[in-house]
Amino acid sequence: MRPFQNFSINTKISLLVTLAVGIALLLCGAAFLVHDFHTIRAARVQEYDSLAEVLGANLTAAVVFHDPDTAEELLSSLQKQETVEFAAVYDKDGQVFATYGDAQDNDFSDVLPLHVGHTYTSEGHLCLVREIQQDGERIGTVFLYSRMDDLRAVLIREVEIVLVIMIVSLAAAMFVSRRVQRAITRSTLDLAEVAQQIITQKDYSLRVNKTSNDELGSLCDEFNAMLDEIQKRDNELQIAHDQLEQRVAERTAKLTHANSQLSREVAERACAETELESVHGQLVDAARRAGMAEVATGVLHNVGNVLNSINVSSTLLSERLRDSQLSDLRRAVDLMNQHLDDLPAFFTEDEQGRQLPRFLDLLAEHLVQQKHELVEEVRVLNNNVDHVKTIIAMQQSYAGVAGVIAKVKIAELIQDAIRMNSSSLDKYQIQLTCDVGEMPELGIDKHRLLQILINLVTNAKDALAASDRSDRQLIVRARRQGDDWVRIDVIDNGIGIAPDNLTRIFSHGFTTKKRGHGFGLHSSANAAREMGGALSVHSDGPGCGARFSIELPVVPMEVPVASVDA
Repeated sequence: MRPFQNFSINTKISLLVTLAVGIALLLCGAAFLVHDFHTIRAARVQEYDSLAEVLGANLTAAVVFHDPDTAEELLSSLQKQETVEFAAVYDKDGQVFATYGDAQDNDFSDVLPLHVGHTYTSEGHLCLVREIQQDGERIGTVFLYSRMDDLRAVLIREVEIVLVIMIVSLAAAMFVSRRVQRAITRSTLDLAEVAQQIITQKDYSLRVNKTSNDELGSLCDEFNAMLDEIQKRDNELQIAHDQLEQRVAERTAKLTHANSQLSREVAERACAETELESVHGQLVDAARRAGMAEVATGVLHNVGNVLNSINVSSTLLSERLRDSQLSDLRRAVDLMNQHLDDLPAFFTEDEQGRQLPRFLDLLAEHLVQQKHELVEEVRVLNNNVDHVKTIIAMQQSYAGVAGVIAKVKIAELIQDAIRMNSSSLDKYQIQLTCDVGEMPELGIDKHRLLQILINLVTNAKDALAASDRSDRQLIVRARRQGDDWVRIDVIDNGIGIAPDNLTRIFSHGFTTKKRGHGFGLHSSANAAREMGGALSVHSDGPGCGARFSIELPVVPMEVPVASVDA
């Protein structure tokens, strides 16, 4: 765009007109060529379909009486069709009955399974299949194999015609645009010339001559009004300049007096340095508080992940209670109350009464099942609330002392992390695969590792929910890496990660989510590093999913471990 900005207005208008006309002509020409291409191909298909129909009618007798000589003689009439390279007639059993032309290296043994109609080969040849029928029954098949290279010559000729039309039209457009642009740019050029004279001569008495009453005429009026204002300001500025010289003289006298006060200010500077040291101490304290703020941010993010699961569980509870069939039970009771005086007759003679016991039985089964579902949902909700308490307690201890080390079973910890997101996984129809090999018990901070896993599973769920794939898959895999390390992989086939973001994804505050804060992966990477391990990521790019891997050391059994198992 830089060279275009340096062009004159006349050149810009000419280029814009030419570009607009060129694009319009190009689109029209392309549409014309595409339309002609499909029209010619359709005409060719219709022509050979009619030819196959005529051949089929003429070959009926030869096929019925099994006369291949007559059939080949009839096929020889295709010599007049220069584009037909090969033709064949098959009997009703699919055996070659008669042929025309040379098949060369092509194998046409799979012609019969084709549907009646036409298709194109990868080389651009037309293959056409048509049945030979007698009394509504297929007695054979006609197959034509034709080249389409003559259509290419027609298209090339039409392309040449379109190019000639475009060149002539562009030349005409440039000629007309140069004629018209002078009337448009005259006022603009006059305005630019006057502005250049004002800049070089500093003469604000110059004015632009108005030549039209359009927008450029209004611009000339506004420009002249601006010159009037500038000339007025220039006069006022000269007056102010004279006054300024007088004030400078007065200010010089004051500076002489101020010089005597400089020595006193040097002494005050020593006091300022002392105060600066105090401010430095305050800054150090502020930095420490900023670190504590980052820990608090991690608490909010971790609690937020669990609160999402709590929100899903509470929503499910609300929906199931709202959809409960207790109102149906109320209606059944009201119906029985209406017939208290004649309940035996109502249950035996009335249609509603006879259906009522079966209805109450089905309603009881539904309410029992709904009760089990609600109890399970309440249990998940209680677990999530307990986990929020654990997160807060863990972060409080993190501010003062190291986390509690306990024996951890990786499989159970992974199941806990998945259970925290089970409702969301079901909501987005995510297929979960959990593959945990034989793993040792680790002496590690259980709640810190659980929080990392919850964060990774939640991020994978969000990446899958944002994807338009129908086969959303989440894989959680754990394996030993030698004798000293354990590796846990969280793999999804969601939206993936751009290469530029792979190096920044663990940075504090970096996020690709619309409502993200960039704290989860940063705090997870720090937590993994503090436990002696590492958190890494791999993705082949957008749309290719991602794999987050946690590597943790196998702590020797002699390391002190808390008595409470995972």
